[in-house]
Amino acid sequence: MEDSTVAGKHMTDETFEKALEQTIRLEHEAWSAGAPPFVLLSGGEPTEHPNILHFIERVFDERMYPMLITNGSWLSNKELREAILRPEWDELFIQVTNDKRFYPKQIEEVDDPRISYVDSLTMMLPLGRYKGKTSDLPTRKAPSSFNLRSATIQLKDIRKAIAVLRLRSAMGSSGQCIPNITSEGDIMAGETRNCFKIGTVESTHEELTKAIIEMRCNKCGLENNLTQAQKRSINASVLFAPGE
Repeated sequence: MEDSTVAGKHMTDETFEKALEQTIRLEHEAWSAGAPPFVLLSGGEPTEHPNILHFIERVFDERMYPMLITNGSWLSNKELREAILRPEWDELFIQVTNDKRFYPKQIEEVDDPRISYVDSLTMMLPLGRYKGKTSDLPTRKAPSSFNLRSATIQLKDIRKAIAVLRLRSAMGSSGQCIPNITSEGDIMAGETRNCFKIGTVESTHEELTKAIIEMRCNKCGLENNLTQAQKRSINASVLFAPGE
């Protein structure tokens, strides 16, 4: 559905239709094996895809059952929540995986019989004969907007900040950490459309710079992992110890 890498691309409508056609061809075989005709819609985060509502509708059109595997971030988006949890989609199955190890800020659960909440994951890794080769899955420790915010505040110009971040990315010293532009033309400070909106494609660089410098957002809860110095670098709330 949606590539979770920094330079990832959304699945195209053409690719989705081809995948759906293949699923339809396999439907009879699945029924013969006793499997119900479910179509799994997963990530990255599928609700980040601009056409997710259309994709769900297409699955229903083919008389199959869509199953949405998601982190639940969309539950705080009233418009998207109401669109997905519409009454006529009573056969939509939703699994919300919100393991606190990977999503520090817990979601506000919505009481809906279509939603199953999973609050922990068990990782299964092939060990072979060398158990020491295992490693923990990487987890995000800071907001994806951190580098952009700190660089913009330091350089006083979002254009210069983006240029520096792209150079660092090309040298392999960091990810791109540049704004994300949604299909609606909104510019978000972080990687997804659920991040803080700093403007639109029609905003001037002065407006975007001002929005970044004045940005106050900890919706993801990841600012809590930052040191005092890191919080100061993005103008975040800081707790001062006696004598500071």
